[in-house]
Amino acid sequence: MEGRIIKPYTMPPTDTLKYWDSEFKLTKTVVSNNIEYDPRVRPWYVGAKQARGCYWTDLYILFRNKKPAITCSCPVIASDGRIGGVWAIDIELDEISTFLKSLKIGKSGIAFIINEKNEVVAYPEMSRFIREENGTVRPVRVEELGVESVSTAFREYAATGGRKLNFESGGVRYFASISDFPKSFPVTWKIALIVPERDFVAGAMEEMHRILLVCAAILAIAVILAAFIARGITRPIRLLAEETGRIKDLHLEDRGAITSYIKEIQLMSSAVSAMKKGLQAFRRYVPAELVRQLIKTGKEARIGGQKEELTVMFSDIKGFTTIAERTNPEDLIHQLSEYFDELTRILSDNRGTVDKYIGDGILAFWGAPIQDDEHAVNACRAGLACRDRIAELNRNWQSEGKSPFITRIGISTGETLVGNVGSSERMNYTVMGDNVNLASRLEGANKLYGTQVIVDRRTCESASDEFLFRLLGRAALRGRSGETTIYELVGKTTGNEAEANAALCTAFTRGVEAYLAREWDKAFAIFSDLSARLPEDAPTGFYLERCRQYRDDPPGEDSRGVEKLRS
Repeated sequence: MEGRIIKPYTMPPTDTLKYWDSEFKLTKTVVSNNIEYDPRVRPWYVGAKQARGCYWTDLYILFRNKKPAITCSCPVIASDGRIGGVWAIDIELDEISTFLKSLKIGKSGIAFIINEKNEVVAYPEMSRFIREENGTVRPVRVEELGVESVSTAFREYAATGGRKLNFESGGVRYFASISDFPKSFPVTWKIALIVPERDFVAGAMEEMHRILLVCAAILAIAVILAAFIARGITRPIRLLAEETGRIKDLHLEDRGAITSYIKEIQLMSSAVSAMKKGLQAFRRYVPAELVRQLIKTGKEARIGGQKEELTVMFSDIKGFTTIAERTNPEDLIHQLSEYFDELTRILSDNRGTVDKYIGDGILAFWGAPIQDDEHAVNACRAGLACRDRIAELNRNWQSEGKSPFITRIGISTGETLVGNVGSSERMNYTVMGDNVNLASRLEGANKLYGTQVIVDRRTCESASDEFLFRLLGRAALRGRSGETTIYELVGKTTGNEAEANAALCTAFTRGVEAYLAREWDKAFAIFSDLSARLPEDAPTGFYLERCRQYRDDPPGEDSRGVEKLRS
């Protein structure tokens, strides 16, 4: 706080400035003899003298520090009515602005003061409401502040006269309050407060945001837990569904146990596993393709059959009874199981259906229950693969001191009765008829010719594009009337040995044709040449011996070269 005492009539004249702190203790005194200041001409003095009462000046510049201010002054009137002096208080506007700026009205609210002319008396930023023009300082009007929210508020105030306003400016909503100073105040001033709406709800919004974040975190955790729990439920169910689908198609390979912490799912998994094991055992007795077809068509297995053109294979091990007599039963079972495993796999891989195991023999067929337009080709392919695999097995067994299984195979193609036979309680899907008997007889014909795989004419004609056959001749088979032309399955039409095998088949066929035509010398010459090149070829040795015999002692004229097989 400052005080000033001017004594112009003393000698020398003095101009004294005194400063007090907030507790009204004198802190400083400045005395000057240079009197430049005459208060009697100042606006506050003139105004108070003329008003003969309390007077408030407009904004002006203080003489002593050149700061903008307003002054409140009151005259001292003597008893005779003369004015003896004037008391005045200067209010520096920078102090009011500092005070307004220090007010905390929300986070970004502002307070300011205006007079009856809508001129800004005080504002938190003094530079906004003081302007100097032509060396003269003047106040600015509200609309000159350049603050959009303030201008909008006063337009609303002017239009509505409302002292409490709620408006929007620049995309932000505001609350405003414009109030008059108390009536006891000597001038007509107004104080205005403008606060963004968000300042009032900021706390609530922040709290809401925190709550939303917490809720989002809880929701995320819940979703993760739900996904984990759902996966724990759906994954084993999905795996069980896939497993049952595979079981439906009789794909019964072990893919590991399906585990779950849910008791019911675990029980279901155990039941599926038990069912799969049961079906694995069941599949060893019933053709898998038959079961797949029944499941696919939805038909019930019934007694009955139908005639189809099929290819049938019958295999048998040479001298198995003798082998069984001199072999330990346990060792024989293991060796026979290995033999059946290998041949069954080959037959299945080539689309064959294993009908049954007859002692050491196997009965298989192609073309049912799944239709196969190349049943003869697939049967021949399986026959060659079995022949080659048996040769490998025999080499291994002989190196281990075991007896080899010399296997003979017969393959025939023709009309065959195929279907279910048995009773309503137990039945067997099998093939019957002359074609099955023919395959069995062809297997036996290998004994005469020393061959491994013999086929009939229908099989030869159906598969001749892919396989090489050599004519063995005509045979009268036991249990069949008439003659049967038989062939040996030699090999494929392609591969490393195809050229040599084709030459053998051509030469051998010429020899057989000469033999059947009773041209003994010609046939003998052909077979002699073949024997020189293939001394271990059993069919060549058979015909060479027959030609030698018939050349010296020809059969009767009614003989047509038909071999009669009675066993």
